[in-house]
This record gives sequence, structure tokens and C-alpha cells, in this order.
Amino acid sequence: MFRRDVARLVLLVTRMSESTLSPFQAVIAAFTAVATFALGYEYWRLSVRQDEQDARIERQREEFERSLFSMERDAEEKRGADQLELQLVSLVSPHLGRLGESGREAATSQRIVAAAADILAARGRPALSQMVEKIREQRAPSAAPASQLVAAGPASPPETWLVLLATLPGTDRKAAERVANDKFRAAKNVGLTSLVSIYKTRLKSRYVVALGKPADRSAALVSAARARRANLAADAFAESDGGWELMGTAPFATEIGSAFVSSE
Repeated sequence: MFRRDVARLVLLVTRMSESTLSPFQAVIAAFTAVATFALGYEYWRLSVRQDEQDARIERQREEFERSLFSMERDAEEKRGADQLELQLVSLVSPHLGRLGESGREAATSQRIVAAAADILAARGRPALSQMVEKIREQRAPSAAPASQLVAAGPASPPETWLVLLATLPGTDRKAAERVANDKFRAAKNVGLTSLVSIYKTRLKSRYVVALGKPADRSAALVSAARARRANLAADAFAESDGGWELMGTAPFATEIGSAFVSSE
């Protein structure tokens, strides 16, 4: 359209040069030509800016979809791994009592437990292997000299795990508090623990909504499975507490207008 306006302007100027106009008519014709050119140029600039804005919005949408797909894929992989670990732990739990026994049946049970522990360890989940070692140590005779116990030094604190119900950006704490309040009420309604807390991760600075207190891996896996069965969170999963900062515990105060009220 801009090119057509320029062509019309050239044609108008040509006709003006070929005809005899009064000064007033010449001024009016020149003003009309300039105004037409200015309007056409501004329309062209507006069209270019609109195209650039549309392209930028489309790129942002594609980046958001890729990020969302990546988060969903990671959550699905974690849920699958948690489910496999839970099934294997449930399968070998009847055989754990025979780890310190002898005999053919005890040997079979020990092989089953060892196979399950190797499968989970190969997938980066050594909890069952560590539990088996602890059971064996507890049932083995303890005759270590006192000097060895002193040399061993203080034991490192056990690793704690959290049951995550939701993950939110670290820029909107109010949104995280609203989600925590919703999960708090839902947990009370289905009879689960009513302790719902908000933590802030260190690596990606995100808010996470967690159910219950920090626990060991096995207990966290069981709690995550219960939360999924109760529809508290379809993608609830257990995650290692990487030294996250506790931001608070539900219920949180919610803002209505200019007043703050408790959600409980």
C-alpha cells in the first residue's frame, strides 16, 4: 500500500507540473501530497512494528511450550522411577527379614533382595542398597574396638526427602501461598497430614509446595504415592532436600482488598 501511495504522489506532482494552477491550488495540492505520503509512511512503520511484535510473541510462546514440555517430561520420569522403586521395595520387603539367616530359602531371599537393590542402584537410587547394608550391620556381631569407633568420627546426618505437590516460579510468593493453602485444605479433607510448607530451592530459586515433614526416602515415596492416590496432586513425587530454605507453613494469610485474613 505504501508503494501505491508513493506512485500516486509522483503522478500528482507530474500532473501539477503539466497544468497551470493558482498559488492557492498549488499549496493545497502540495499539502495533500505530503499528508498522503506521511500517512502512508506511518502506516508502513506501524505494520512493520506489528509484524515484529507478532514474531516476538510467537518466539516466546514456543519457548514457553518447550519449557513446559521439559518440566512435564522430567516429572513423568521421576514419577515412573518412584513407582518402580516403590514396587520393588514392596516386592522384596517380605525377604528382608531373612538377610541374616542361613539355608536355601534364606539364600534365595538374599538373591532377590540383592537383584532388586542392583536394579535400583543402576538407576541412581541406592536407598534399598543402603537399607540392606544397615540391616546386615545391625544383625552382624558388633565387636569393634573402642579405638576404631573413635577413629570413625561422628556419623554424617541422614539424607532427608520431601514430597513435592507443586513447583512455581520464584518471583511470585503470593501465588505459592495460595497454592499451599489449597493443598492444605485438600489434605485435611482427604485425611492426610495437614502440614503443608513452602520451600525455596537454591539452584533455580523456585518455590516448591511440600507435604509433611522431611523424611527418609522410603517414607517420602510412600507419602507421594498416597498423595497421588488421593488426587491431592497427580504428579506428586519425592525429591531430596538440597538444603532448601523453609519459607513458611500453611495456612498463610491471604489479601482481600486492603485487609489480610487467614485462609483457615
